[in-house]
Amino acid sequence: MKTFIYFANHYLLITDNKINFKADKFGFILTEPEKVVEFTEHPRPLFSNFEGNIGLYAEDVEACLETIIRNTETIVAAGGIVENDQGEVLTIFRKGFWDMPKGKVEEGEKIITAAEREVEEETGIKISSVGESPRITYHSYSIKRKDCLKETFWYKMKASANQKLIPQTEEDITEIKWMKKSEYVKKKEFFYPLIAALLDDYFEVEKFS
Repeated sequence: MKTFIYFANHYLLITDNKINFKADKFGFILTEPEKVVEFTEHPRPLFSNFEGNIGLYAEDVEACLETIIRNTETIVAAGGIVENDQGEVLTIFRKGFWDMPKGKVEEGEKIITAAEREVEEETGIKISSVGESPRITYHSYSIKRKDCLKETFWYKMKASANQKLIPQTEEDITEIKWMKKSEYVKKKEFFYPLIAALLDDYFEVEKFS
């Protein structure tokens, strides 16, 4: 088992199989149980300007992740991997990077409801169907002196391409585009690493070490 937490342009990999460390370059790797526990209880590199990927080896990956979550301010968000009938994915351009529509889950709101609402608010389209099993991602950052961990639930969605796309400019969205695999591959360097990882899997893009 393995899970990722993305920070800046890098990621933390928590895995129960050391072979996962061979495919990428890491700033440091922790395998001793005491050091792994210390890191999960005080995960400062996730919120600093640390340069490089981080690897943690642990027999219980979920327990490590839960410890990090307990020691950060967790924000729950939801969004959509939205596909049309031509196999294109809905993308948005925000603050110099390509992204996918998502946003914070409101208090008392169902996560799946928030995902559909955020997509429709940020892009102006109407969703025709929403899948039931979301993919969950994690992204850490600091804001107002708080260490935050964003837990995002991504639902696969369907929508017609024959709709007017209306960017939510108050959320700094300046462009919306249905993107096919070939175009995504060309623009991949302009996607946030977490979003690129999701779309690599969606489009079945081959990854190189």
